Amino acid sequence: MKHRYAHEIDPNGGSAAAVLARMVEPGQRVLELGTGPGTVTRILHSKGCKVTGVEMDPETLATCEPFCERTLQANLEDPQWSAPLAGETYDVIICADVLEHLRDPRPLLAQLHGFLKPGGSVLMSLPNASHLTVVASLLGGRFPYQKNGLLDNTHLKFYGREDLDALLRECGLLWQSWHTVQVDPAQAELKAYWNQLDQVTQDFLKTKCVDGEVYQHVVCAQPVTDQAHFQKLETERNAMIKAHEAQVLELKAAAAAQQSTWLLEKQSILAQNEAQMNGLLAREQNIQATLDWTEAQLQNHKQSLQELHAQIDALKQSTSWRITAPLRKLLNLFSDS
Repeated sequence: MKHRYAHEIDPNGGSAAAVLARMVEPGQRVLELGTGPGTVTRILHSKGCKVTGVEMDPETLATCEPFCERTLQANLEDPQWSAPLAGETYDVIICADVLEHLRDPRPLLAQLHGFLKPGGSVLMSLPNASHLTVVASLLGGRFPYQKNGLLDNTHLKFYGREDLDALLRECGLLWQSWHTVQVDPAQAELKAYWNQLDQVTQDFLKTKCVDGEVYQHVVCAQPVTDQAHFQKLETERNAMIKAHEAQVLELKAAAAAQQSTWLLEKQSILAQNEAQMNGLLAREQNIQATLDWTEAQLQNHKQSLQELHAQIDALKQSTSWRITAPLRKLLNLFSDS
């Protein structure tokens, strides 16, 4: 069947439909509101879930019928849509990309409490109105509706994280777990508006926009009770512990890296100092060798001088020196005159 929302998904993948389906336990009783072409329904059926599918379009609903225990054609904006389900209760109620198509989802959400078993949950997915491509299109003076995606032309409501949280609380629901589907703005259907921005603006928006790369929110909520509050606090506590543990591991890794760098620097300095010390020792040895050579030369000169003095003394004591003494005196007289 050709349907605008028909598409194949990987049950183990990261799409919102896959995440929602994995949040349902095998064999659970499920009320799926707005089945569409049955993307989630088929996965739930394969897990042995007993699905009651609600869909407004009869032709679309017919495609889901083989995968449902029961089907109901109804308009979710009709206050009486749920009359045929009176007295029925379910482990899970799923609203997969449904609430944004309603003029006011609050009456529907407020009704769901009565269809949940004790401890039951409402699972939902919604597009994120603060995705960076939507922000980029607004900066360009546009809010361009599309055939599908974030600005699907059948979307009547738009939500960011805080808006959805406020909506749930207003309807007596408290979220227990919150998942996000991330899509890089350069890959989304409105990427043309993002790509028109210069790099400086893109970097600024990535820093400042909350949930800027979140494409869809996937939320598990329960009716507001003391138990629900306790479970949420427990979930938040566990998340804080995990975040703290991750931070500790990160700090340990950073400390280890710094220690490794310090050790390398220390080894480098020691190696440099050792090289300098070896250089000084070599210079000292060279100087000492020069001093030793100079001392040896000096001793040689002293010995030569002593030998010369001995030769002179020997000459003065010789017979020839004494015989020629008068002649040397005569020569000295002539030289003086």
